[in-house]
Amino acid sequence: MKFVRAVGLTESEKILAELCNESFLQLWTYPNLFSKPGKELCDLLVVFGNDVVIFSDKNCAYGTSDDEDLNWKRWYKKSIAHSVAQIENAVSWISDRSNEIYLDAKCTQRLPIRLPHTEDVRIHRVCVALGASAAAKARLGRPSLRIEPGIKDGTKPLTVGRLSHARGWVHVFDEESLSTVLKQLSTASDFISYLNAKSDLLGIGTFVSAESETDLLARYLWHNRTFPNETEPYVIEPDLWRKVSNDVSFRAGRKEDEVSYFWDRLVERLTGFFVEGTLQT
Repeated sequence: MKFVRAVGLTESEKILAELCNESFLQLWTYPNLFSKPGKELCDLLVVFGNDVVIFSDKNCAYGTSDDEDLNWKRWYKKSIAHSVAQIENAVSWISDRSNEIYLDAKCTQRLPIRLPHTEDVRIHRVCVALGASAAAKARLGRPSLRIEPGIKDGTKPLTVGRLSHARGWVHVFDEESLSTVLKQLSTASDFISYLNAKSDLLGIGTFVSAESETDLLARYLWHNRTFPNETEPYVIEPDLWRKVSNDVSFRAGRKEDEVSYFWDRLVERLTGFFVEGTLQT
C-alpha cells in the first residue's frame, strides 16, 4: 500500500516534521492530518502503541508595544491558547471518529494505521509555540519560557503552567527546548516516557518552577530518566542544562548511545520502502 505523507505546510511545521521524523521515524509520524476537506486536525500526530501524541504548532510574531504585559497576553492567546483549542478538538475527533482521519486536504487518503481503542488510548498534548524567544531573552535573560505549574492560563508573562480549557497537562516547547528535547529523547518511547514523568511531576505539587524546559530535561536525565521524589516544594537550579550537558560522564553516555543510530537508519530505510509501496516480503 502506497501513501503520501505531508511534510509540513509552514516553515515551522516543516522543521517540526523533520525533527520528529528523525527522532520517532516516519512510520509513526504523520504531519498535517485532516478531519474534513480543508479542515486540519492537527499539525502532527505520533502514534506509538496505545500512546498518541498530538502536536499543534504556532509561530506568531511577538508584539513590540511599550505594554509588555499586553504583548504577552496577545501572543499567548494567538499561540498557546489557540494551539490548545486545536488539540482538544483533535482529542474529541480521535475519540469519536478515529476512522475519519486523512493524510491530505481533500480527504482521499485515510491514515494508514489503526489508532488505539478509546478505552486504551493515552493522549499526550504538545504545543510548539515559537516567536517569544527574543522577548524572553530581553526580559528574563534567556531565550526560553519559564515553567510554573501554579500559574494558570498565562497570567504571568513569559511563563507557562496549567491551561483551564485542556483536559490534561499541555507540554509547551519553544525555540530553545524543541530540538534539544527531541534530540536527547530520540525515540518515541523515550519522549513519551518523559511526557508521562513530567505530567506526574506537575500534578504532585512539590515542583515550583524551572527557568526553562531544558533545565527540567536536565534534571530528568541526570537522575537516570526520572524525577526524584521530593516532599518539600523546590525550584530547579537555573542553567542546569548547560551544566549537565557539559559533564564528562553525561557526554560519554551520549557517545555510547550513538550505536543505536545504525538501527534507526535501518528501520527508517525499511519504513521508506513500506511508505513507497515497494517493500516485498
